[in-house]
Amino acid sequence: MNLKLRPELHDGPKRIVVKVGSAAITAEQGRIALTCLENLVHDLAQLSKMGIEVVLVSSGAISTGRGYLEDSGKKQDISYLQACSAIGQPLLMAAYQKEFERYGVMTAQVLLTHDDLKNRTRNLNTRNTILRLMQAGIIPILNENDSVSFEEITVGDNDQLAAMVTELIEGNVLILLTGPDGLYDQDPSVPGAKHIQSLEFQADLKEIKTITKSSVGRGGMETKLLAVRKLTTLGIPVIIATYRRKDPIMAPLCEKVGTFFYPKKLTAKNRRKAWISTIVKNNAFVIIDEGACKALSKNASLLPIGIRDIQGHFKRGDVVNIKFQTRVIAVGISEYDSKDIIQVMGKKSSEIISLLGSCPSDVIIHRDNMFLKD
Repeated sequence: MNLKLRPELHDGPKRIVVKVGSAAITAEQGRIALTCLENLVHDLAQLSKMGIEVVLVSSGAISTGRGYLEDSGKKQDISYLQACSAIGQPLLMAAYQKEFERYGVMTAQVLLTHDDLKNRTRNLNTRNTILRLMQAGIIPILNENDSVSFEEITVGDNDQLAAMVTELIEGNVLILLTGPDGLYDQDPSVPGAKHIQSLEFQADLKEIKTITKSSVGRGGMETKLLAVRKLTTLGIPVIIATYRRKDPIMAPLCEKVGTFFYPKKLTAKNRRKAWISTIVKNNAFVIIDEGACKALSKNASLLPIGIRDIQGHFKRGDVVNIKFQTRVIAVGISEYDSKDIIQVMGKKSSEIISLLGSCPSDVIIHRDNMFLKD
């Protein structure tokens, strides 16, 4: 089955991030809204079976757990909210997995805090984990780790988490599912409110009137517009659409529903290259041999056997220069500290675990995290 995509997505997204809010997944009394969950899972499962990689960012843990814990009387009592999340998260995941099993699709839970995405090593670990899951045909279901997060490290809302993850894994499009079917020129409950079908990248989003957030969620249209601006600036399109339809994901991908936000015109390669180039450590070098140089030119990852020397000190997750003879031929994100590379350079990948005692990756720099110099 081939997707007949809406014209704005003519390139055909290969990696999609979908964010759904608490109001879609749970009812006011804190029970899971099964009809919406079933519709959501159906579309995600179909996309996965088409070979499209999908990530679901799902709110709903706190609101699901509320029905099982006596209200503290303080809506912002962090220990109460964390306890609700601890109760609700496994219930929510069980509901998702039960529904996905109908389609023969496996899921995985990934709980994140802001620190996981801000710290370079954790950022790399998170990216590698999500990519590995998707490559195996498993759908990652992400949520903020509300049971341990607190104000200083919390992402704040899942709209921002979805935007950060879309950037992290180089997603092709982010779909934000909410109550209204996208943006309107005023509150959609007002008679005569006009639907906004699309907005160009140059549009001033600050002038858009937004409605208030739901009673069960932390976000609102304003947080969605912040996510929109973050991603469209990076060349990634965003669609805001309603979850209140039978095909909540397929419809915005294939029809002119919701509101489509056009991105700044950048290629995915240029986005990633620009980001990597801005944080490269100028005094950090991995010296490679001729065989490795030829392999990299054919889009291969850098293996330890092709490394001859290290110059400078760097940590796992740092962006380093890759040098052949006297010329820097590429830059990339290192999967290992410089001191660890010294121990494994010239060796086979299969020897890493015996030499270091652990093996975070069987490559030193993955081809997806590397760019060759022009």
